[in-house]
Amino acid sequence: YDACVAEGGCTHQPSDQGWGRGRRPVVDVSWNDAMEYVTWLTRKTGHRYTLPSESEWEYAARAGTATPWHTGRAILTDDANILSQFSKTVPVGGYRPNAFGLHDVHGNVSEWTLDCLDTGYV
Repeated sequence: YDACVAEGGCTHQPSDQGWGRGRRPVVDVSWNDAMEYVTWLTRKTGHRYTLPSESEWEYAARAGTATPWHTGRAILTDDANILSQFSKTVPVGGYRPNAFGLHDVHGNVSEWTLDCLDTGYV
């Protein structure tokens, strides 16, 4: 996101809440900011990027499992930055990845999706 701002592809320069950036995820971005980012990323790379749908995000986060978390039926503070245990974000990759190799899909920050949350999704 910082590169997008630096190159003028993203107009909003979000606060880091005083936590620093480095390997920390970007915070304080709107859905429109996220859409601006994927538009910039598409132009920059020549590959089509978009936000995932809510169900695509769920599938990727759970890494193909049928449980609520990729860790099983429960998630612990040893598995993710959850329950405001640090009162701030932590650097990306500080926890083990899920079976798809994705880091920090639970906790740390909220994610934007292309569509609305469907509370009826099973």
